[in-house]
Order: sequence, then C-alpha cells, then structure tokens
Amino acid sequence: MGSCVKRGCPLLFLVRLLLNIAVSATSSSLHAFTSVNFSPPFIHDLIVGKNTTLQMTVGIDPHHEYFKQFAKNRPLKIQLKSMDEEVVSVVDAENELVLDQFPLTTNQTFQTNFTLSGHFLGKTAVKVRLFTANEQNDNEDESSMQIANSKNSLEEDVSIDVWVSYERSRLINRLFLTTLIILIVIANMLMGCEVIILDLKIVLETIKKPVAPNKTDKIVHMNLFELAYCIANVVFVSRGMHSFALGLFVTGCAPGGGASNYWTLLLNANLPVSITMTFISTLSAVVMMPLWIYLFGQHFLQGYDSDTRLKVPYWKIVSSLLTLVIPLLIGVCISKWKPCFRDKARKLMRPFILFVLIFLIVFGTIANFYMVRLITWTALLGGLLLPWCGFAFGCITAVVFRQKPSTVAAIAIETGIQNTGIAIMLLKFSFPDPDADISSLIPVIAASLTPIPLLTAVGIHALMRYIKKKQSGTDEVYGVKQLSSVVDNQLCAVEKDVEEGSPLVERAKLPPGEGSTSVNPSDNCAPFHIQS
Repeated sequence: MGSCVKRGCPLLFLVRLLLNIAVSATSSSLHAFTSVNFSPPFIHDLIVGKNTTLQMTVGIDPHHEYFKQFAKNRPLKIQLKSMDEEVVSVVDAENELVLDQFPLTTNQTFQTNFTLSGHFLGKTAVKVRLFTANEQNDNEDESSMQIANSKNSLEEDVSIDVWVSYERSRLINRLFLTTLIILIVIANMLMGCEVIILDLKIVLETIKKPVAPNKTDKIVHMNLFELAYCIANVVFVSRGMHSFALGLFVTGCAPGGGASNYWTLLLNANLPVSITMTFISTLSAVVMMPLWIYLFGQHFLQGYDSDTRLKVPYWKIVSSLLTLVIPLLIGVCISKWKPCFRDKARKLMRPFILFVLIFLIVFGTIANFYMVRLITWTALLGGLLLPWCGFAFGCITAVVFRQKPSTVAAIAIETGIQNTGIAIMLLKFSFPDPDADISSLIPVIAASLTPIPLLTAVGIHALMRYIKKKQSGTDEVYGVKQLSSVVDNQLCAVEKDVEEGSPLVERAKLPPGEGSTSVNPSDNCAPFHIQS
C-alpha cells in the first residue's frame, strides 16, 4: 500500500478527487445561506510585536433551502488561517456555533472576535472559512511573504488584507533618514557648484551640439523607465512581489546619480557631458518622476486582495523632489556669486559622493538589518538587472548616435547609475508602510551591485594603460640603446685613429691661438695641422 501511495496509485487519486468534489459541494451549499463581514474591512497598520482585534459578523439566512440540511445537530465552525504565519498569526483560530439554536423565522447574525498578532514586516491575508464539524479542512494553503494571487483560493473562502510594518518612531531609523536627507541636500548643492566650475557656457555648448547629450539623455531615460517597468513586471509582479516591483520602478525613474561623475573621471570619459546629463535629469525629475508614477505606479500599489485600491501620494512625491532640486539651484547661485567656493567644491565633490554611497550601504544596512530576511535571489536579480542593463543600453544608444568613445563611456555610466538616495528618500517619505520599507530594499541592492562592472572597467582600463605605457617605454629604451651603440662605435674608431697616428690627421702641439683652423673664435680646442 505504501509503495502504491509513493507511486501515485490511480485508485487513491480517484478517491481523493471524489472527496474533494463532495467537500466542495458541501462548502458551496454552506456558503449559500451565510455571509461574512469584517470590522475593520482591512488591517493596514498592524505593528510588529503587537496584537489587534478583528470583529467578524456571520449572517445566517434560515429561509434558504440548504439551511435545514445543516441545522440539525451540525455545528458550524468558523476558522481563520494566516496565509503567512511568519508575518501574522491568529491567536484563537477557530470558533463554533450550533445552527439549530437559531429560530427559523428571521435572519440572524453571529458576531465573534479574533486576535491577530504581527511578527514580521510584510503583506499577507487572513483567510476565513466556514465549514461543518464533520468536514475536513484543507491546511495546505500556499504562503507568500509578498502578495499572492487571490484567484488561487477557493471561491468560498473569504480573506482580509493584513499589512505588518515596523514603527517609524525607532531612533536608529529616524537618525538614518535625517542624516540621509542632510547628505543628499549637501551633495546636490555641491553638484550645483560643479556645474559652474565647468562654466555654464561649456554646458550650453554641449547642449547645442547636433546630437546633444540632453537629447540622448531624454531618449535614454525614457527607455530606462520602460526597461525598469519591464524588469519589475517580469521578475517581481509575476511572483506577486509588488512592493519590490515598486522599488525597482521608482529607482528606474530616478535621475542620474552624482557618483556617475566620479566614475567618469576614473575612466577618463567626457566629464562635461556627464555633469550636464546629471544636471538636466535632476531638474527634469521634478516633472518626469511624478508623471511616470502617475501613469504606471498604480499597477504596483496593490494589496493581497486585487480589489484593494491604493492612492499614489503625488503631492508627497513632488514636495520630496523639490527639496532636492532647490539645493541644486542654490549651489549654482552660491558658486556664481561666491567664486571662492568653486575650488573647494571641486575638492569636496568626489570624496563626499563616495562617502554618501558608503553611508547609504553601511548605515542603511545597520538601521534596517531586519530587512536582510527579505533578501532573496529574486530581489538580487532585479537589483542587478537594472543598472547592468542600463550600462549596456546607454552604450548602445550612444554608439547608434555616433558619439566619440569618451562620450559613449560617459553616457553609459550616466544611464546605469541612478540616484538611489533620491529613490530611497522618495519611497520612505511618500509611500505607506510596509511598501516604504520593503520597496526601499531594491535601491540599496542596486547601489551595492552597481560598482561591480565599473570596477571591472576601471581595472581593464588601468591594465591597458600600463601595457601601452610599458610597450612605449620599451621601444624608447631600445631606440636609445641602438643609437648610443652606433655613436660609441664611431667614437672608438676616431680615438683609435688618433692614438695610432693617422697619416691624415696629427695633433699639433702649438701654443693656443696659433695655426687654428677653427671657424669659431670661441673654440679653445687644440688646432689640427694638416700634413702635406
């Protein structure tokens, strides 16, 4: 019998199928005269480590034809089951009510309370099921940390959205966000000073070129947004990970990062083009980011139940972006009217951007270490694909527009490096929890994986320069040695002739100034005497 079960006995499969059909028919009959309502209709504010009470009202219609079949000594059980026990659990999962206690004249309601306990950050649902005491309940429901497809559940099962998040009032979290805002504001002011250092005339001349970087920048960033949208749908939405998809989409809509200027210098690329593209994309982000999120962001803001509708916080998005663009313009004005700050900004810009990147990764990991549990291979894949595909797409676009190699490198770097600090700040301050916390993990992953291809490119670039320098140095040394050997041979021959007494040349021992044949009056060398 055991071997029959292991091999998948057709008879047992048929019996199980018939039992499932019978149970399904019973549940359908049961739900025909019952209805379930919740108060509140959803729970989106459950805090990790805390409990909340859910009130459920069950309506009974005694006039329905199926009611009499279940009313005779057949108690009705009400069960609540969490779709993900790691996120939330139900303290008292079952309750029972006897149907024959209800009068057969009027509709009746039965109220009961359940306690939900939050354990970890995430979105899930609590499924409610009504069944009779002799009915076997199926406990093999699939769990998901993010959002599963509600269509996989039985039609008779009713579920309620439950979101669990961490308290925003945590001290370390507030310190991280406050410091991040200050650093981003300073970085944008320094970027404004950097534009003046390059001279706005150079920037304007760069823009006026036949295929200007700002035109390439528009094409690249529009397609980068589409690339982010496709990656988010293919990698995350298809697996029900809508919060991760939101983080990837917002990161793809973010402007170019200030770190791109640092990498452009390391690779000897076109720095004016890089800074021009960063400046233009940062200014245009005030309009473009809210526009993209307005058009496509609603697709990623979903609850466990597909009917749950969430609003995109447009005003919060615009206000957050204004706090970033205004310091940029202030930096431009300060550098224009205070030239003494220009050289200081040049010295501070690159190490400061590097410090912001390290701070973002290190302190962000410490402040949100609990999010390490959310890291999966899928999250790593999505965070890796966005910058790496951005590098490739920017390079291909620049080559198509026939840009010179240094400009191709600058455009590729600018396309692949997004301002993850802006993306994190936007997600943290504009969207509700737990979307804000879960989605902000993706820009952190992207920022961590972005330097890998760039460091590889820097290493290859340095190796090629070393090989080229070594080859040119070897050629020069070889040429000098060859020339010196020829000269030495000629000098040796002359010295030999002089020592042996050449019949043509004889050193005369005359007083200085007498018999000199030199045409140079200042020549003090001993004269030669030509023998006849």
